Amino acid sequence: MKKIILTTTLMMTLIFSAATCAAKDVWVERWDSEGTEIYVMDDTIIGNDSRNYFSVSVKKVRNGQLLQVIIWKFSQYRGGMWRYETSTMDGTHTTVVTHPNKIFEFCMNQLGWSYRVNGMYYE
Repeated sequence: MKKIILTTTLMMTLIFSAATCAAKDVWVERWDSEGTEIYVMDDTIIGNDSRNYFSVSVKKVRNGQLLQVIIWKFSQYRGGMWRYETSTMDGTHTTVVTHPNKIFEFCMNQLGWSYRVNGMYYE
C-alpha cells in the first residue's frame, strides 16, 4: 500500500511540475540608470480580444536579488498611441509608450499582435 501511495504521489508531483515548467522569466533589457535587469514573467501576459489592452508582471532585479515585481498595463484607444501605467504609479494617469520599450515589444510579439513605430511612439 505504501508503494502505491508513494508512486501516486510521485506521479502527481511530476505531472504538476511539468505543467508549470513552461512558465519562465525572460530577460528583456538592462536599465543602466538604475543598475537593474528587467525580466518579463511570460506566463502573466494577458491580452483582450479587441487587441487594445494587455497586462504583464515584470521583475526588477539587481545583482541577482529581486527588488520588486511591477504590473504593467498597456492600452490603446481608437488606434492611437499605446499608453501604459504601472503598479508603482499613483493611478491618476497613463503615459505614452516611447520607442524603444523592450517590455512592450516582447509582449506584443508573444501575443502575436502588430504595432508600428511612429517617430518616438507606438501605434
